Amino acid sequence: MTRIVSDDLVKDCREAYLIGIGGSGMSGLARILKHLGLSVGGSDYKESCVTRNLRHDGIRVSIGQKDIGLGDADLVIYSSAIRPDHLELAEARKSGRKVYHRAEVLASLMNHADTAIAVLGTHGKTTTSAMTSFVLSRIGAEPTCFVGSDMINFGTNIVAGGRKFWVSEVDESDSSHEFYAPHYAIIANLEPEHLDHYQSWENLQNSFRRFLAQIHHPGLVTYFGNDPVLSQLVRESGKPSASFGFTEDCDFAAQNVKPLPFGTEFDLHEAGFFSRKVTLSVPGRHNVANALAVIGLLSQMGFELDSICGALREFKGTKRRMEVKWQSSQFIVLDDYAHHPTEVKAVLKALRETGKYVRVIFQPHRFSRTYLFYRDFAHAFDDAHEVLLTDIYAAGEPNPHGVSVELIANEVASAGHPNVRIVHRDRVIPYLSEHPLADGVMVFMGAGDIGDLANDFVGNMNAHPSA
Repeated sequence: MTRIVSDDLVKDCREAYLIGIGGSGMSGLARILKHLGLSVGGSDYKESCVTRNLRHDGIRVSIGQKDIGLGDADLVIYSSAIRPDHLELAEARKSGRKVYHRAEVLASLMNHADTAIAVLGTHGKTTTSAMTSFVLSRIGAEPTCFVGSDMINFGTNIVAGGRKFWVSEVDESDSSHEFYAPHYAIIANLEPEHLDHYQSWENLQNSFRRFLAQIHHPGLVTYFGNDPVLSQLVRESGKPSASFGFTEDCDFAAQNVKPLPFGTEFDLHEAGFFSRKVTLSVPGRHNVANALAVIGLLSQMGFELDSICGALREFKGTKRRMEVKWQSSQFIVLDDYAHHPTEVKAVLKALRETGKYVRVIFQPHRFSRTYLFYRDFAHAFDDAHEVLLTDIYAAGEPNPHGVSVELIANEVASAGHPNVRIVHRDRVIPYLSEHPLADGVMVFMGAGDIGDLANDFVGNMNAHPSA
């Protein structure tokens, strides 16, 4: 049975209220709804730079959710982080207003666009959707774009354009990608992830089969050709497709990948033949794969390759994806969202290729995910010279089985890493002050609140520049 959101859920609505408006997905949707002409407000449980920026953009935000602030809103939107018994959500449903999940509203908007491009996959979808959005904007296509993190070039997580081209990062963690029926799709990769929701690897694959079946005819799927499971799913779908990857059998392939100081250069091959050299201003093979996805899709859509590659060179990345927080000629501080073993390994490999000493401060994400993946972290930190592991970010989860960061620490040490230690969260900043790194790269890594520690560390450096 199809789950596609075919109705225009925003039609005839005048005022929207978003519960949990401070989340990355919700804040972007709030801005898009305001761009479409709705009056927009919402609430969040804590103040943040996101809520402050929303107010600056003319969006009403209340902090603390003990009171009901729905006002005259005829459309109420909530995220997966909002519990069913939330005071405002319960009142919205009781009052008979339109109430939808964030993904339903986003899918409705996207499914009514003239040309919809969905970007999804286990890793890389944020950067790939940001790259796609930036390139289309630079070459004058005037897209409307929704990305899961602020794009450094734009300073926001949306691009407010027209309806002809719509680009959206699509979340598959809860099967909500099945709400979408795009014209084009980029699938960056597919790994056994979010199995707490899907229960099995087979169920996850079946969910992607359903998504592929919903892509508009004739449509086009651009996919990572070095992923055998994903390749098989795309072939089974019968949809027109173009593969990208690092081998010559891919339609768009990168050869002779050369790391640059916080950038990358590679030879682009099309259908097995050399096409041109491409230079990126973001490092790592994973970003080369992201760029290949964009090149493959947009060139097949008819955009000029020269324009695509020229714009890619200007792309500076997204926040919390190897985001530079502080930099001197010798020392760099980065903040990165990587939390899955594959992502961690890719980021650290890219940093090792700079030739600098690499220190990572890693915060595991959720007790359930730590227990599911701790063995896979054994060699994820091989490219870091020094590994500091801090306490698990719970994200509200209970911990009845006593899962701790020691699980990862023991695996990494047993795999032969010579320099791994546990530093509890309240000791991270003091430890770094007591063990300064004068020359190298230090990256704060994880999907929780580790970014706050990065900000605290940089703030301390700015306050004591000689320390």
